[in-house]
Amino acid sequence: MPLLTVEHLKKEYPVQPRSFFRRSSDVVRPIADVSFEAGAGEIVAIAGDAASGKTILARLLTLLIRPSKGTVIFDNQNLTKMNDGALRPVRRRLQLLFSDPRTALNPRSLVSDMMLEPMQIQNIGTAEEQMTTVKNALRRVGLNALLLDHKMTDLSAGERQRIALARVLTLHPKLIICDDPSRAMPPGAAESFFRLMSDLRRRETVSFIWLVRETQPATHFADRLGVLYRGHLVEMGKTDSVIGSPQHPYTRQWFAQSSVPPAAADVSLKGCQFHPDCPNVMPCCRERVPAMFTTPASQMAQCFLYEGNS
Repeated sequence: MPLLTVEHLKKEYPVQPRSFFRRSSDVVRPIADVSFEAGAGEIVAIAGDAASGKTILARLLTLLIRPSKGTVIFDNQNLTKMNDGALRPVRRRLQLLFSDPRTALNPRSLVSDMMLEPMQIQNIGTAEEQMTTVKNALRRVGLNALLLDHKMTDLSAGERQRIALARVLTLHPKLIICDDPSRAMPPGAAESFFRLMSDLRRRETVSFIWLVRETQPATHFADRLGVLYRGHLVEMGKTDSVIGSPQHPYTRQWFAQSSVPPAAADVSLKGCQFHPDCPNVMPCCRERVPAMFTTPASQMAQCFLYEGNS
C-alpha cells in the first residue's frame, strides 16, 4: 500500500476577461494533471523548469491550498475530503519544507522559538520534553544546540535550511514535501543537504518528495524521478532510467539543454502542451491530451508515441 497516492490532481483559477474575445469561462491550470505514488521510506524527485507548477503542487499535496479536482490519499486517508480541523492532526505526519526559511519563518526570531512552535501548536509534551525533542532534532541534522540562542539572520543558507528541517522533524512526520529545498544554497551545501535527507530516510524510514528545478544533485539520491511541464507530469520512472533514457520529447530536450519553450501553461492551447515545439508531433497531439503510457524503457510518459504499449 503506497504511503501517498495522487490521482489526476488539478488546480484551476479563473482568468479575468481582458477583451471581448476572451470568454469569462476561461481558466488557467497551473496544475493540469498529476498522478503518482510514493511508498514508505521512498524518495521521489519531481523536476520542472520555472513556472512548471512545482510550488503549487507542493501546497496541493499538503492541502495548504485545495485542488479543483483529483484526490490526495495519505496514510489511507483521503485528505481532499477532510476539513481543516480534521487535517490538523494529519499535518503532524505530513510536513512541508519551504524553499527559503527566511520567507517562510520570521528571520528575526530566535532559533529556539521557531523550533518549539510546531509542538506548541500541536500541544505535544511539557516544556521540558519539547526542549529535549528540539535538541535531539538538531543533533539529527548535524547541528549544535548552541544555535538555539541565535537568530536565523546569523546563520548561513545551509544552516537555515537544516534548522527548518529539524523544526519539521520535531513532529516525527512520515512524509516531508520539499519545495526546491536547495534553491538558496551554494552547490556544496546543496549536495550535503540532499545527502542528509537521504540518510534520514534510511535511519528513520521517513519518505521525501523533492520538487526541484535542477535535477542535480537530487537525482544522486532519489529512487524515482518525475518531470513536470506546464502543470502536467509528463514522465515518471526509476531515476537511472529517466536520466539514462528519457522517453518524453520534452524530457529529452530539457536534459539535452536544447531550446525549450517557457514552462507556464498556455490557457488557449488545445491538446498536448508541448505539441507546438515537439519534433514528434502527430495530428492527435493537437486535439487531445495524452494519458500516461508505459514506454519501452519501462517508465511512464504522457505521450501518444507510446499509446500502443499500454
